[in-house]
Amino acid sequence: MIMRQRTFLITFMVVMLLPVLWAPAAFADQADDLFQKGTEYLREGNLVKAIQAFTDVLAINSKHADAYNNRGLAYYEQGQYAPAEADFANAIKYDPTDEKANNNLALVYYVQGQYDQAEIYYNKALSFSAEEKPYYADVYNNLGVIYAKKDKFQDALTAYNNAIRVTETKNLGYTDAYYNRGNLYYNQGKFDAAIVDYTKTIDFYEGSVDRTSYAADAHYNRGLCYYNKKLYDQALADYDSAIAIRPDFKWAHYSKGYTLFMQGRYDQALASFQQAISIDPNFDYAHFGLGLVYQRKGDQKNCISSLQTSCDLGNTSACNALKELGAR
Repeated sequence: MIMRQRTFLITFMVVMLLPVLWAPAAFADQADDLFQKGTEYLREGNLVKAIQAFTDVLAINSKHADAYNNRGLAYYEQGQYAPAEADFANAIKYDPTDEKANNNLALVYYVQGQYDQAEIYYNKALSFSAEEKPYYADVYNNLGVIYAKKDKFQDALTAYNNAIRVTETKNLGYTDAYYNRGNLYYNQGKFDAAIVDYTKTIDFYEGSVDRTSYAADAHYNRGLCYYNKKLYDQALADYDSAIAIRPDFKWAHYSKGYTLFMQGRYDQALASFQQAISIDPNFDYAHFGLGLVYQRKGDQKNCISSLQTSCDLGNTSACNALKELGAR
């Protein structure tokens, strides 16, 4: 029986919503006051009051693009994507070259899985200015994520490279494009290049308050690269780092168990698979791994029991293994 490593890569999508912070000077005093109040409410996270304030602005001037944009942001933050989409579309209707509204509409399309539309509006947002702005790093990164989802890998690489160029020229503290480019390289089998990009992510988040959110994933993915290069000790070190940051990271426990299994360290592999199962009792891959460890240890009863559990959970490799053993 052959045990197969499960690859699990996480892609970062940057949520970069762009508000209008100041009302145009030509605004009527009442509308101006309402706009400023709405913007302040938006900054404070008081979304209900922000929506009401911007609605009041639009009652005075129904063609005010910035009020539509900011109300759309409030709707987005509430998870109300349909009214957010409508507001961003109206903002563009009354100000077609507004970078902010085009960027925001693209993001709403993205979160709803409408990648073709998201691609169109991100590219529009980039087309309105010859000057590269810091937030373009986020736009390029998000385009890269979209291209990767659409299997347009060369376009994704170009977008990530553009994001990194903006990041470096603007001296931004930003690693998402490095991480996502690392995923792209990993999936192309370019493990050395992927390791470089994951390492940049790890180094950036070392000691950061966001370390739990991102560094564990980068350590885990770098561990997969080392495994594929047969550098098992380095892989184990990264899996341990991922687990230290996020103790309930079941894939890191599983991959650690898999690597230990491949090294013939069966008792330690057993412990890692059991830990993964304690985190998720329905983790079919870990039950399968457990079955193979028991087989190598000559424990036929527990081998069949673990494989049966994995098979019942939908793991076809476990079902095939049971057939090979004549137990199914």
